[in-house]
Amino acid sequence: MTLHEISIKMMRKNLGRYRIYFLCSLSAASLFYCFISIQTNSSFMNAEIVNPLISSSIYFPSVSAAVFLVLFLPASFRAFLASRKPEYGIMFSLGMSRKEAAWNMLFEHAVIAASALAAALAAGTVMSGLFFTVIRYAVGIRGLQWEFSLKPYKITVLLYAAVTLAAFVLNAAEFLRETIVSLQKSAYRAERSGVLYRTLRRVCPGYMNRHMAEWSFLRRHAKAWTLRYLAASFMTGSAILLAGVCLNMYPALLRDAKTYSPYDMVYSEIDGRNQVPEEKVAEILSKKGITVKQTVQMPYIRTASFNYLPLEEVNSRFECDYQIEEGTFLNVFQYDLQDGYEHSLQPVSEAEYGKNKKLYSVGSDVKILWNVNPAFADRTLIVCNADFEKLKKDAYSQTGLAHLYRFEQEERSFDEIYEAVCAVSSCLKAANKTEEPEYDVSSKAESCLDAVKSGQFLLLLISFIAALLLMAAFLLIYFRIQSEMEENSRAVKSLRLTGMTRLEILRCLKYKNFLRFLIPPVLGTGSSLLPLYCLNQAYEAGRKGIFAGIVLGIMIMTGEGLFCRWYSEKEIKLMQLF
Repeated sequence: MTLHEISIKMMRKNLGRYRIYFLCSLSAASLFYCFISIQTNSSFMNAEIVNPLISSSIYFPSVSAAVFLVLFLPASFRAFLASRKPEYGIMFSLGMSRKEAAWNMLFEHAVIAASALAAALAAGTVMSGLFFTVIRYAVGIRGLQWEFSLKPYKITVLLYAAVTLAAFVLNAAEFLRETIVSLQKSAYRAERSGVLYRTLRRVCPGYMNRHMAEWSFLRRHAKAWTLRYLAASFMTGSAILLAGVCLNMYPALLRDAKTYSPYDMVYSEIDGRNQVPEEKVAEILSKKGITVKQTVQMPYIRTASFNYLPLEEVNSRFECDYQIEEGTFLNVFQYDLQDGYEHSLQPVSEAEYGKNKKLYSVGSDVKILWNVNPAFADRTLIVCNADFEKLKKDAYSQTGLAHLYRFEQEERSFDEIYEAVCAVSSCLKAANKTEEPEYDVSSKAESCLDAVKSGQFLLLLISFIAALLLMAAFLLIYFRIQSEMEENSRAVKSLRLTGMTRLEILRCLKYKNFLRFLIPPVLGTGSSLLPLYCLNQAYEAGRKGIFAGIVLGIMIMTGEGLFCRWYSEKEIKLMQLF
């Protein structure tokens, strides 16, 4: 029998190890491709389609997925090579040269890496396509769609190729320098106790003596497990952090939409447009079952930069008590400072009008007077009525009349109200004989519907991201346990020689698996609580953030605990095959 034939027999015998390495590579590459395909999607990153606050949430998991791929692939390849050391020790003792071993390893690595990459790109394409399909049809964001682009494929292939090549060169070079004796004894050297085990023996010897059999499975590969625990804990904590922030941000979006829309409908009569009698508007609304509760008419002057409002009308219509002298103005910032966003509150110090005439600031106030509307400028200044009349004569200003409506909307859904607003908008456009967006109607119902849609999209996006991160954390632990199956089977045989029953060994495996799987969610949950509090405190929901993080952590631990019970039963059956 030739060395080649022996090598083929060994490959067939160890297909399980090849399968584990293949799945490790596939999961890391497909995870990265999913995130990078979303990040490079032009419709997803379009601020007119997706709120930039939502689209920017893809950067952190994309970087995390890249770090996961860079760290996980070399670790998986190293574990794969470590499991093959005794075999190559036998092959070297039979006469295989180091050069032949290097070519053999390169061939194996190239085949597994290429097939895993192809499968990962296919799986990632399906997953990202499914994600965009759900967003498009379930959430209703029609402008968002999956698009075929070579960019995410190129980025994934380049990073994957660079990492796998570096992993092969570094690990294979170290592997080939080992002696035959060292290779053949590698499986037994891995069973040496780690620092944690030795520390626990000193600190709590009674507990360790009672669980000596259980720790016979846990004391190996301390360094490798420490790195995996840290990586899995980071990913679990990231998933809990994103989900915890999302759960509090979802209701905040709707709350902000209502806060920034104090009126149910707003349109502006300006440039000779939207000149429709209010009686006709009320009649259109009435036909849709909407009753007008209050109507406010607010004159204003718009320039390229500012809305100017007359003092007396502001005080009477918006229940204010501002005092402004002639030649001055008050900056009004229409923000809610508790909405979780950073706002620029830098006031304007002076404003020019006419021929070298200026108005000077007397301070600023933060108050939402009316809804956002395309006819209004970004900044609002309040001036006394005398200055307002002077500004009317400025050739560079436009005089308008804002129509602000409040409805009797008991038991009316946002969809019903928005349908009525659309009817008014159609009437105004017909009167204007144009569909220019700067003269359009804005409404609370539309803002709330957009907020609900954005919230649903955010919830689905974060759920998708969190699920992928949790899957990556789970696979880090699961594949490592799978790679140690043969070693653990030797420990099981040793325990059977001591007279332990199958039920007692099963109890040991459950103990081992519970510790392996539950350490990352415990550490991840604990590390996410402080960031959850700080981030959610921007919405005055810091305690809710901590509560959400604890609940999510308990759910993850419960799920993994149930899996451990099932997997331990399966594991003891698989060990009988070795």
